[in-house]
Amino acid sequence: MTASLTDIFPYQEIRPVQVEMVSAIRRAVDAGKHVVLEGSTGMGKTIAALCGILTSPEAKGRRIIYCSRTHKQMDRVIEELRALRAKLPISGISLRGRREMCISPLVGRYAESAADAAHVCSTLRKLGRCEFFENIDEKGDRGAELQQAIADRPTLAEDLIDICKTEELCPYEIAKEALAEVKVVAASYTYLFDPMIRPMFLRNLHADLSDLIIILDEAHNLPNIAVELASDTLTDFSVAAAMREAKEFEDELAYRVAAGLRGLIRNLVDERIGEAQEGEEALRGEEFVRVVEGMLRKAKVKAKFPHLAKALKKTGEEHITHRLRHGGVPRSAIHKLGTFLESWGTTSKRPEFLHMISKAIGRRGQPVIKLEVQALDPRLTAQPVLEGAYATISMSGTLAPLDAYRDVIGLSPDAVLGHYPSPFPVENVLAVAVKGVTTKESCRGREMYEKLVDRIAEAVESVPANIGVFATSYEVLEGLLSAGLTKRVQKPLFVEEREMSSAKNDRLIRGFKSCASRGGAVLLGVQGGRNSEGGDFPGDQMNAVVVVGIPYGRPTKRTKMVIDYYESQFPGRGGFYGYYLPAHRRMCQAAGRAHRLLTDRAAVIFMDWRVATAFVRRSLPSWLCDKLEIAPDGSGALARRLSDFFS
Repeated sequence: MTASLTDIFPYQEIRPVQVEMVSAIRRAVDAGKHVVLEGSTGMGKTIAALCGILTSPEAKGRRIIYCSRTHKQMDRVIEELRALRAKLPISGISLRGRREMCISPLVGRYAESAADAAHVCSTLRKLGRCEFFENIDEKGDRGAELQQAIADRPTLAEDLIDICKTEELCPYEIAKEALAEVKVVAASYTYLFDPMIRPMFLRNLHADLSDLIIILDEAHNLPNIAVELASDTLTDFSVAAAMREAKEFEDELAYRVAAGLRGLIRNLVDERIGEAQEGEEALRGEEFVRVVEGMLRKAKVKAKFPHLAKALKKTGEEHITHRLRHGGVPRSAIHKLGTFLESWGTTSKRPEFLHMISKAIGRRGQPVIKLEVQALDPRLTAQPVLEGAYATISMSGTLAPLDAYRDVIGLSPDAVLGHYPSPFPVENVLAVAVKGVTTKESCRGREMYEKLVDRIAEAVESVPANIGVFATSYEVLEGLLSAGLTKRVQKPLFVEEREMSSAKNDRLIRGFKSCASRGGAVLLGVQGGRNSEGGDFPGDQMNAVVVVGIPYGRPTKRTKMVIDYYESQFPGRGGFYGYYLPAHRRMCQAAGRAHRLLTDRAAVIFMDWRVATAFVRRSLPSWLCDKLEIAPDGSGALARRLSDFFS
């Protein structure tokens, strides 16, 4: 497998920056170290990372796991492997989650999470109710042929799913059985970082963590992913659903527990938040456990908190099985209640977790009450994987400052850090910070929103085709609309909505992109949203990005507790690591939506004077920081600069 770069590089030309990256990765893999790389989109990081690993002698006998967030990124890995295969024999597969790979309508329709999908799938198999799983034994030769094909060549998950639909075989099971023979697996972060899924994944690979070389693509996402995987939420709607389920199954114990908990939650909201429509308060984890146990005693339920959680989970599993047997919807709110209480109980004494109660206004205007277990430290989830792996490569276009990323996810101090210059021609990038405008909380008002709308309208008029506008929040987005943005822009306006479904958002983006050849349009969204984080808009699909403000969170009690925790872990850097840096990264992700291909000529416009300060600039990727200009306060200045750039 080991070869020189010139022997295996699959394209006619290799850029000097790729050679540098390959060499750095190979040296790190040779030594079993961790690498953190920042390089912009378009420089060829995926093929460079694969070649850097495959040219190391240490790659022999080890598996490569390529983690990313989107299906498109996973499929890109398979495309690169297919190009490599012209030079060396290599196999690989892009995986989807069980829910996405399963072709049973029950799993696709009713499983809301990976855990739900695993449980429903397991129950269907035990009951002999999954024809696609049963067919693997009945059509043994065909299943074996598919597994061998995956072991021999790079395979897209979608191709495997399509074949399995025709053959009426389980694609997840076929892929699972083939994993032991595959060199490269492109998969979601959850396969490795979810502690419930990882053991099964490693068993299917026939590997230990120490056998793996892990590539973390778009690694700026890892801190949030790690925190989300260790956190949990329970709404009052879920508790009410558990009460209804208990009535359906005539389960008096579960009903008394759910009803008692619902009353307890409502009392806590009245005491801590009162009549306010929205608010949140911290709870003491251990104190809440004692209050729940007191409530149980009053309800004549003889069970301690941990035993109660396990009993509810078991009851929920029985209900799911019963519903499957009788053609019902395979969900259980009682099971969800049990898993949440288990999470609360196991974290109640740990300072790395917040325990909160909150009230907010839901999508339909109704009050929503939540109990939350929020992890504070990404290292809880990330460090066991990173320390256990043979070597890791973290790469993204927005990781600066690299030492902060290294610290926050728990990499060792000797991790190799590297910045790589942008491959974009200098004349193809314009980065501008506009003076006189901001979304700073104390400055928000009608006058500032109208000024922001004026500057956005200037940008829209000066850009040849499509333009993206990403606000710090839906509140700011709505402020721009209220200040007359719809009337001021002379192009079609496509507006991202709160909690928009994937299907509706896909239609929105198709409509926006279709305008690129017809005079252009405006996409209005939010930083940290699906379109500012995962959307690709090459060419005229987005000639410019307007980044409205910096998405700093409100200075709530939760925010203060997060900062205090980070300060306890990283003295002197708590505010930067826990508050400022995550916001800067969301801003930078939005800024990178238009530069996707080396031929893209696009402008990035920061509508906030704070971006020009030294404090914020040091968090910008080098391809933006090095080119950042200042547009003076005043009507017409931005329009003139954009007109010069595009002409």
